[in-house]
Amino acid sequence: MRNSSRIAYAQARVQARFSVRPSESFWRELEAGRELTHLIEIVRPGALGAAVGSISPTIDGHTLDARLRDRWAGICAEIAGWYPPSWQPAMRWLAWLPWVAALEWLSRDGPAQEWMTSDPMLADLATAGADMRGDKLRESPFAVLAEAMTAGDNLAEAWHRHWRSLWPTRDARQLAGLARLDDAIARFLPGQAEHDAASFDVSVDQAEASATRCFRRLGGTPVAGMAMLVLLALDHARLRAALVVARWFGTSRTP
Repeated sequence: MRNSSRIAYAQARVQARFSVRPSESFWRELEAGRELTHLIEIVRPGALGAAVGSISPTIDGHTLDARLRDRWAGICAEIAGWYPPSWQPAMRWLAWLPWVAALEWLSRDGPAQEWMTSDPMLADLATAGADMRGDKLRESPFAVLAEAMTAGDNLAEAWHRHWRSLWPTRDARQLAGLARLDDAIARFLPGQAEHDAASFDVSVDQAEASATRCFRRLGGTPVAGMAMLVLLALDHARLRAALVVARWFGTSRTP
């Protein structure tokens, strides 16, 4: 399939995905809930239903988080597969967004949390001594961040630098759109800044508005697919926040 035909096909797919994104009334109902079973039932019939398909009300919080991370990685791989090969590495790199906070924590010599030591992606890194974590990172899918960890640089900034290095276009308009998306991600990226609930909501709203403008203005280009991924990342961040809060603090939490 020629690139132009492939991009046209991809645009139709992401446009359909955009049209069924959850409404603000859905988010208000979801974020007001505190009982995990009820929240799963709210989510299941809609566009995010697949994200809770394997989740039971008795799931523990760490397993819930892992399932949502896996689901997000699958979405990135799916949408990247619609686009020309030159765009796929940048799209697939977005799959690692949920890991940035943990990597930044470990890079600052933070003590390994229990869930990190049992997670397949982080176990070797988490159980290594602080002086060995850079070497361990070189043996992982996050290898390109190892130099930043060894140097004591901010891992979120290193994530951004590598993502920008993967952009395949030299088109000025598309590059400007990608820069706006990069800024949108920085508004809510875990590990980039600490947020209370109010500022997180504001950051998400601002990021969504920026990504939506980019999606509409650059429709018919691969940047629209990247914008769709940023919008879906925001949806999954909001979904994760609601479900994890209900699991840990809801009325039906497991003692």
